Amino acid sequence: MNPLFVVIIALGVLAAAIFNYYLNWAPGADPDDFRVGPPQSGVTCDCFVNTLILGTVVVAGLMVVSSIFDDRLHLYFSGLVSFIAVTTAGILGRRKRYKEWRELEGLFKRVIPTRNRFPKSSTDSLFREFEEDDDGE
Repeated sequence: MNPLFVVIIALGVLAAAIFNYYLNWAPGADPDDFRVGPPQSGVTCDCFVNTLILGTVVVAGLMVVSSIFDDRLHLYFSGLVSFIAVTTAGILGRRKRYKEWRELEGLFKRVIPTRNRFPKSSTDSLFREFEEDDDGE
């Protein structure tokens, strides 16, 4: 195979890997954006399948230009290495996003007081009694 083609393929795979990393990092996304159904169910649709998409596109691109490879073994090896590199970059970006979410959640837990941190006041018990009366008790 021509060394120029090797360089072009390597640069293309590198560009796709960097793009997949930043695409799956997506710092503007919020964990609640991916929630499905009621929050108690804990079901989300944010899965790692999104990291595979760009790797598959790169392999499809290699199949289109398969005539530049000397034999099938080189094509298969290039496709496998490209898929693993691009998908791994996407997974690393996704894990970085999850890490930032955990850090942000920990920050919120430290900064925003919960109801249990305040001493009970007489108005709390008064409002709780009214809430119980509204339920039909």
